[in-house]
Amino acid sequence: MNILYIAYSCDPYCGSEDKIGWNIPLEASKTHQVFVLTKEEHRQNITKYCSENKIENLSFFFIDINGLYKKVFKPPFYSGRLNIWHKKAFSTAKKICLDNNISIIHQIAPIEFRSIGKYYKIPNTKFICGPIAGSQDVPKALFNYLGKEKPIERIRMIINRFYRFKLRLSGILNKCDCVLYANNETKDFLEPSSNRIVIPDTALKSNELSPATESPIKKDEFIFLTASRLTATKGLGLLFDSMKQLPESPGYKLRIVGEGPLENEIKSLFASDDKVIKHTQFLGKLPFSEMNSQYQRADAFVFPSFREASGSVILEAMANGIPVITENRCGGAVICSDECAYLYNSANTKDEYIDNLSSVMLQCVNNQDEVRKKGETARKIAEKFTFEERIKTYTKIYEEL
Repeated sequence: MNILYIAYSCDPYCGSEDKIGWNIPLEASKTHQVFVLTKEEHRQNITKYCSENKIENLSFFFIDINGLYKKVFKPPFYSGRLNIWHKKAFSTAKKICLDNNISIIHQIAPIEFRSIGKYYKIPNTKFICGPIAGSQDVPKALFNYLGKEKPIERIRMIINRFYRFKLRLSGILNKCDCVLYANNETKDFLEPSSNRIVIPDTALKSNELSPATESPIKKDEFIFLTASRLTATKGLGLLFDSMKQLPESPGYKLRIVGEGPLENEIKSLFASDDKVIKHTQFLGKLPFSEMNSQYQRADAFVFPSFREASGSVILEAMANGIPVITENRCGGAVICSDECAYLYNSANTKDEYIDNLSSVMLQCVNNQDEVRKKGETARKIAEKFTFEERIKTYTKIYEEL
């Protein structure tokens, strides 16, 4: 089968959306003839990787847009940049399809519902879009944690509702041959009565799965790990308040990996409480290649993000045999279950959220045998979320179309 992937984000050396945009086409090329349309910024890394590795059945095309658009369209207006890129990429996509007898066009990364390309207009092809994300909102009870980001989040919510109206008016979702959703929040926001497939947008490379028999590293303390960009929506404020409620006696440590615009503010927040900072270690930004060792040194992964589409770090933690602590919504609810994770409940008030998260953290410290058992199960479940398994699922969809 000849497949064209639309992957604005596609880099062999990066994680997150770039990891998805690279590994889906790479895995598909083992059984299909694959073409990838991506942005110009990725040309150097892709060319380097392809020259150093034997790559077959995989061809790349690069599209650039005016630098002014890249400066103007930043979050929460990032979709504007993507839509401009899609308009410019359309003619190239059409030519690729005509020249190479393309059967399937699949837009994969990033896939905000606000930036769906009009590739369904290309004749003699089937257009798949997704998994789509982007409509999940920050719960009202957690809005006070947003600080200076609160106006931006409100603008984002307004933009989401505008684009939902625009999608319904244009009927784009019905013009796609297949729509996939990354989480239930986005599906319910756009098509509440549909039976569309919900599947995480992210996945794992096989070499990210740690050996199942690997012995845990011995530690004197229970280690919580969290990793994210240091922004308000990642929930570090909630995590701080939850740690304040933990008793002084349990031996535990929280390791925080990441950097971001609120790095200084978050460090100051944790330093403002002597009990909390005593149990906290900031590791800064670490190369993706070093993260496995951090997962393997930890006992549990804390992911308090307020509106994550899926969460690559959730799968990475599970692949290394440690359970995830996260809210029972968005990506956590799709990937995790009680047998391999600690899913704390959504709440109506900020205090309830704090109580729910702190209770789960204390449960982990006091029930380490249970934590290890959940970690072993998480490692087994992670095997179902590899890119190899994902392509098997996608191929079935392609063949049905």
